[in-house]
Amino acid sequence: MSRSTPNCGACCRRSRISPRTSATARCALGTLGGSLANNDPAACYPAASMGLDATIVTQRRRISSSDFFVGMYETALEPDELIVAVEFPVPERAAYEKFRNPASHFALVGVFVAKFASGVRVAVTGANLNDDMHASAEYRAHLIPVLAARAVARANS
Repeated sequence: MSRSTPNCGACCRRSRISPRTSATARCALGTLGGSLANNDPAACYPAASMGLDATIVTQRRRISSSDFFVGMYETALEPDELIVAVEFPVPERAAYEKFRNPASHFALVGVFVAKFASGVRVAVTGANLNDDMHASAEYRAHLIPVLAARAVARANS
């Protein structure tokens, strides 16, 4: 996995997308690519990729994040295609807030916000709005504006 932007780790740290481990190491060693390829609806990096309008680069093509993520656990990757790089535009400001599942630390719901000169992007993860053993759809829906407000406040601080 290569980093196309020297600020990848700095952006991850500033937005707190990876607070429990070294963001630079995670971005450089391939965990980022694996997380994107898996597209777990509770994972943090897909939300960051969407919020930052990242470009996913494979050995054959470049895919915008809005075209890359097709559905839960589903991407536009072909079976023999590998992610070799991810290009992140550097935002003026960015932040990520999530409500963690206490057992896995994955996002029950997470909101990533990024401000660019051209506008603001917002991405939500974990909010499949289905009832499951972790939360009801109503509770997940309630968390979205709460976490969005926190992310905006953090990005502006």
